[in-house]
Amino acid sequence: MTNAQKKVVILLVEGDTDETLLIERLRQLFKDKEIRFEPYRGDIFYQIDQKAKPIKKLIGDKVKEVLIKRRFNSSDILVVLHILDTDGCFVGPNNITIDTEQSGLTKYLEGCISVSSETQKGKMEERNTVRSRNIKIMKSAAYISTFSYQLYYFSRNLEHVLFNEMNPEKGSKMEKVENFLDDLTIPVEEFLNQFMPVSRSESCEDTYKASWDFISEDINSLKRATNVPLIFDHLNELR
Repeated sequence: MTNAQKKVVILLVEGDTDETLLIERLRQLFKDKEIRFEPYRGDIFYQIDQKAKPIKKLIGDKVKEVLIKRRFNSSDILVVLHILDTDGCFVGPNNITIDTEQSGLTKYLEGCISVSSETQKGKMEERNTVRSRNIKIMKSAAYISTFSYQLYYFSRNLEHVLFNEMNPEKGSKMEKVENFLDDLTIPVEEFLNQFMPVSRSESCEDTYKASWDFISEDINSLKRATNVPLIFDHLNELR
């Protein structure tokens, strides 16, 4: 067992900014748990070379890698939590438009995803089909391997929620999050609460489900929303 018998909370994330945003506050509130962020730097829900593999196996294999790398025993793990960017993946083909004069292959707009060519539109439709299918599987999964599991989102991504930027510049992401935290005068979960797309019900499970129902509908995965505050609720339930 790690760190004086503390149970481990594994947080799978796409990149380092999620950890920067949340880790200090989570460790402050949940001192009885070992909080471990594990960035995998990519899109596990849509990997071109592995898109035919079952998503539960891909994520299960990732968790096994973490256990081996960190030398955890299965009994050390309290829960596996997972944060993704929706990237507008639930929008339908009618909300993917073509602008041959735009700079860049893909742009995220208020009501659509704009692409530069018919070829790119086809790729985006395929990505959305595979990605949304995999997310729907995992948002309903209570376990991954033998571990308790829940999936959370930023829509369209973390920078969209924090800064209202739908197409953030890659190079400045970390610095902007660090500056945001330096200037923040309220707990980070209170800031994120204003972008919760549904009201909390008495049941955390019902609220979690409603948050996913919202983001999966129409063009909501392009809207500024997150259910990441429910991580704090869930960990409180696990005390």
